[in-house]
Amino acid sequence: MDFIQYLQTFADTKFMLFFAFVIGSMFGSFFNVCIYRLPEELSVIKPRSFCPSCKKTIPWYYNIPLLSYIFLRGKCAYCGARISFRYFFVELLSAWIFAFGVYRFGPTFKALEFIVLSSIMLILFFTDLDKRILPDEITLGFIPVGLIFAYFSPERTLTESLIVGIAGAGILFLLAYIYLKLKGIEGMGMGDVKMLALMGTFLGKQAFLALMIASVIGTIVGLFIIYVLKKGKNYEIPFGCFLSIASVITYLYGNDIILFYVKHFLKHNWS
Repeated sequence: MDFIQYLQTFADTKFMLFFAFVIGSMFGSFFNVCIYRLPEELSVIKPRSFCPSCKKTIPWYYNIPLLSYIFLRGKCAYCGARISFRYFFVELLSAWIFAFGVYRFGPTFKALEFIVLSSIMLILFFTDLDKRILPDEITLGFIPVGLIFAYFSPERTLTESLIVGIAGAGILFLLAYIYLKLKGIEGMGMGDVKMLALMGTFLGKQAFLALMIASVIGTIVGLFIIYVLKKGKNYEIPFGCFLSIASVITYLYGNDIILFYVKHFLKHNWS
């Protein structure tokens, strides 16, 4: 490849990443609508975006992803109410997800799968964080999508995804049921059970690795919240947030984590 061809390839790559970033920020604006409306059981299609404070419809020129928040300085153009920084943050994260997916996997089917999975987990993270709700529209609604990806995936089979989705949800349901019987309180909601079924369709058997990672992260964060922030043992920990993070980590680095464990721990124990 000569220098001119290299420059052309470099320019094409930069444009592709920029385009993915812009499209991602636009989807991020829609994800914000889902995060706000799904827990309230509102339509994500109608009405158009509106200010939660004054209820005025937001015109397109005040609803440009990322730029409008900066231009308006995080305030409603009509009533001056403060707009949560989360709106800007979700748009930025979504833009990064799209751009990173294309950067990591190229314009491929796997990039699309990563983008879809990460976008789903982004929505679930914030609905669980804000309202302690994992909407069925996402957890159950995207299971068929995960199975479609599994059908075309060279890394897992449709059968594997089906079995793991059912078995994983069953195991988590059993653990939640036992905890409820022993403690008399709900330690894990059905939303987490449905979410693990969703994870199984996208991750296959590595969904169990994601569950382990989420448990470790959740334990560390939970101890910090209970004993450092003094929230108390009855504080409701949004486990769906940790499942979301663990799912993306596992999708990107699951094989590396397993290989590292086998190389440094499993072989050592057998030697």
